[in-house]
Amino acid sequence: MLKFPVSIDGLLVAQLNPSQYEAVTSVEGPLLVVAGAGTGKTRVIEYRVLHMVSSGIRPESILLLTFTRRAAREMLARASRHNRLCEHVSGGTFHSFGYSIVSKYADILGFKRPLSFLDESDSEELLSRLASKMGLMEKGRRLPSKSTLRELISASFNRGETIERILLKEYPHLLSWADEIERLKESYVRYKIEHNLLDYDDLLLYLHVLLESEGVREGLSKRYRYVMVDEYQDTNHIQAKIVYLLGEKHRNVMVVGDDAQSIYAFRGARFENMFEFLQVFRDAKVVRLEDNYRSTQPILDLANSIIEGAKKKYTKVLRAINGGGRKPCLLVFQDPESEAEWIASKIKELWDEGVELSKTAVLFRSMYLVRPLEVSLSKRGIPYQTYGGLRFTETAHIKDVLAHIRVIVNGADELAWHRVLRLVEGVGLQTAGLLVEAILERVDWRGVLSDYAGRPRVKAGIERLKQALEAASRVKDVYEAVSIIVDYYLPILERKYEDYPKRLYDLESLKHISMAYGSAESFLLDLVAMEAPQMVVEDRQDIRLDTRPLVLSTIHSAKGLEWDTVFVLGLADGHLPLSYTTSSEEDVEEERRLLYVAVTRAKKELYLTMSHGGMRTLQRPSRFLCTPEVQRYLELEGARGTLPIGPKDVPKGEELARRILHGIGRGD
Repeated sequence: MLKFPVSIDGLLVAQLNPSQYEAVTSVEGPLLVVAGAGTGKTRVIEYRVLHMVSSGIRPESILLLTFTRRAAREMLARASRHNRLCEHVSGGTFHSFGYSIVSKYADILGFKRPLSFLDESDSEELLSRLASKMGLMEKGRRLPSKSTLRELISASFNRGETIERILLKEYPHLLSWADEIERLKESYVRYKIEHNLLDYDDLLLYLHVLLESEGVREGLSKRYRYVMVDEYQDTNHIQAKIVYLLGEKHRNVMVVGDDAQSIYAFRGARFENMFEFLQVFRDAKVVRLEDNYRSTQPILDLANSIIEGAKKKYTKVLRAINGGGRKPCLLVFQDPESEAEWIASKIKELWDEGVELSKTAVLFRSMYLVRPLEVSLSKRGIPYQTYGGLRFTETAHIKDVLAHIRVIVNGADELAWHRVLRLVEGVGLQTAGLLVEAILERVDWRGVLSDYAGRPRVKAGIERLKQALEAASRVKDVYEAVSIIVDYYLPILERKYEDYPKRLYDLESLKHISMAYGSAESFLLDLVAMEAPQMVVEDRQDIRLDTRPLVLSTIHSAKGLEWDTVFVLGLADGHLPLSYTTSSEEDVEEERRLLYVAVTRAKKELYLTMSHGGMRTLQRPSRFLCTPEVQRYLELEGARGTLPIGPKDVPKGEELARRILHGIGRGD
């Protein structure tokens, strides 16, 4: 039994609740801490380090593994405020730990010094050269891009899966390349070993190889007698094996995580590691942290009910330390524009009332969902910052489609013409330049394209482009024009991007956005010529220039953060869960956990919104919201938007919301 100063124990008792105290003081033997959202897991790690060091354990024998260097530094810095010896605890990421060990034992692995490290661009270049050497770039078949090759091979190592399995799940259209990419992977590994090269993935792979050696494993086990791992639900299969091997002898391993917040399967994370830990360490103690210091109970009631439907989970019920609070609201709108307008108006209302923008966030599953809101916020002069990916109009495929609309509206748009023409097969930089020059000189793109359509090398591509532009020019409806261009662009999208299935959602969103416009000019004005948020702030006289902006973030990028008020938009089935995930139960369950993460970011106010798609489509609420158990904890509000046209018997307001929810709630 460890002994510790009374003063430290008094501090622990004063600062920790009973479950946290148990996790902090259970030092010997394996320990699994199931830490619900907002339950103070960081505090547990901080005080556990302090408790161990103050009890006489050598700080150098403690190893803390995290997913960011910053997390490790902050936890150890906090512990060091109470005891300076905590500064000597070894803390860092799995990869930084791997680098320190692999570089130390490189000679055992057969590497010669000095070692060289490959960054992502180096890896891509090497893969491209090896593919060429292997004859994989012969004409007749188009090899996936070098960045896609690197991503596939990295995923194969991190997930412990074959190339074929990954292609089958994520790139089925590239499945014919499975054998060749598997051989390329083998060639890549051998080349790096022969030339003393390491990439990012190697730091874990070779650390695992070293730990499988009894001599190395025993030496590291003696040095690090206590191992702690943060965010264990985000570990991949190699990282879990590293943890098991490090703790095999002394078994003093503590892992902290929340299976309900495992949302990074695409990076190789396995929430199953939380359950398999108890299979490896069968005598492990399990401590559940359920007292939540972040959110009000109504928000937690909703979160608990959402995750209760999970097929596999550690059952825990979050309890609020903070009292009061109102029920989260679910609002149903006629279309994405009405949804965006209401959210922007509500945020403006809160801002005018003195609520800091930085204490409010809008979360969403995918970037394409936030585009209408960006327009609405900019119209109101609300500064915002986007996290989780490029802004909608900054993505290459959206720029491609918009360039076609731009040349229809303005035939003298030189930059747009260059972009449009370079997408045509057979048209290179020089040919595009000659075409643009002729178009601008003759002010007759139809005639110029007709002339070039007779040239064999570019005939088919130019003719297709001419037909699409003419068809889109003839229609008056903006939606029809955008749809024509999108249909024309789809073969180009498939040719240009290996991940084209994911990009299709952006194009569908662009079509939906176009429904709200009466002219192509106003459509482009909002999407292309919109003022940058920072300019809006500078032009306003009624706010300070140091105003911290509103946060717009994907749910993935919001994990670990919190705000007083949270809006979660786009909660229609097909958006969350994404429609391409619904064929796999594993993927659907991860989408459920995404919604749980989004809900538990809110401290005081939570608004969930969706639109049913307007006149042309009909969308239903996320299946995760359509059970009686979940709806008990929601305040249901009807649609706030209005249909621009349509029969009088179209349901509106409360009737609309209930009719949409009724069918799914009953499983119809």
